[in-house]
Amino acid sequence: MAVEKLFESENFLIVNKPFDMYINSDDENEKNTVTYHVASPDSHLSSSLFPLHFVQRLDYATSGVLCIAKNKSSAARAGKLFEKRLTMKYYLAVVRGHVAFEVADIEFNVGVDPTTADSSHRMSALTTSEASERCLQSRHAHTRALRLETGYYDNRPVSVLLLKPVTGRRHQLRVHCSAVGHTILGDYTYSGTRDSMPHRMFLHATRLVLPLPEEPLDIQTAEPFFSDPKFSSKWRSDTAYYKYRNKEDFKGVCDILNKSYVIGVQYKMYKM
Repeated sequence: MAVEKLFESENFLIVNKPFDMYINSDDENEKNTVTYHVASPDSHLSSSLFPLHFVQRLDYATSGVLCIAKNKSSAARAGKLFEKRLTMKYYLAVVRGHVAFEVADIEFNVGVDPTTADSSHRMSALTTSEASERCLQSRHAHTRALRLETGYYDNRPVSVLLLKPVTGRRHQLRVHCSAVGHTILGDYTYSGTRDSMPHRMFLHATRLVLPLPEEPLDIQTAEPFFSDPKFSSKWRSDTAYYKYRNKEDFKGVCDILNKSYVIGVQYKMYKM
């Protein structure tokens, strides 16, 4: 599967990562990686002649905008923006069920699921004080969500959401969606291995804003789901609340999600 280059300069390479692809691998024979497609297979190692620096991560199953720095100084500048939460990341997700809210803030702590602590494959949300034994080393996590459309996938109710992670915990969006009862479509791990029929997990990093003083970046991909015949052939719309499928409309809904809570919207706060 090809890796599309969205932007390239002296300092950064930004690509559209396909779903079900690793970012890198220590196995020199592994070809299903971003680094294999855009550089030498060992480019994620400091010993490489042309090392790359990943200033963010995307899960194996998640597709979308991935920022790669070409040198240490650029990686440090971008890393500080992520650390100080000055970047803005926007994801398109299709989740199971029709959500009742228009806008939601999800602020459940995210920690390690002790049943997979040795492998770190799965995280957990701290939804009640009694759940602390099932959520180790938890840290504050915050996700904002905007309902874009409801419909049906394979005759089962689903919703299209715009997600903005305010914090950057491992598996945060997947864990938070699952914790509020709307697991991401095709998320095998957080559905308890039940959601295995869709051909992919429907979570896509659609837009990344990096306010670098010398090189401000606002990178966006095309809409990834409705242009996929495997999805669109099984999709039936119910209610469209916003236009979002072209790039300008998507920026518009990002602006809506950036606003503070406004009286009159169907708002929900999820917090322990």
